[in-house]
Amino acid sequence: MLTKNHTTALQSFSMISNQGIYWLLALVWLWAGSLQAQPLMADLKPILDTKTHSIYIYKSSVKNLPPDWKKVWVLTNFYPDPNQPPLTVLSTRRNVLFDCRKNRFSTLALIRYGESDALGKPLLQTDSGFDLKEREVPEGSALEIIKGIVCGS
Repeated sequence: MLTKNHTTALQSFSMISNQGIYWLLALVWLWAGSLQAQPLMADLKPILDTKTHSIYIYKSSVKNLPPDWKKVWVLTNFYPDPNQPPLTVLSTRRNVLFDCRKNRFSTLALIRYGESDALGKPLLQTDSGFDLKEREVPEGSALEIIKGIVCGS
């Protein structure tokens, strides 16, 4: 038969065990979250970094398409100026299609986010972010750097 002291000790141990389980679960959750973020950040190749924005490509997203086309996802982070009104869009992900032979590009998708690094839910968009009109890759632009990387020239 358990004495009152034994019962109190068992209840205390049970409470400690539950707290320990909660702590363990919290640590596992944080660890798993960091594992998810690490491959994402390791997949990013920096293209441009200025005071107002930074541009990266997702290396794993580069796809070869016939005849001489390449497709890639581009991440742009925008940095708010403290002297300006706050920004609604803090990052975008853009799916760009390059015609490597003709030095032209199209935008297949443009998704806007209210958090940096394209985290969180996409913002409500009033347009599709779809612009299939081919344009010349601007000389000296980040797009020219990206085209050089994905097209190998």
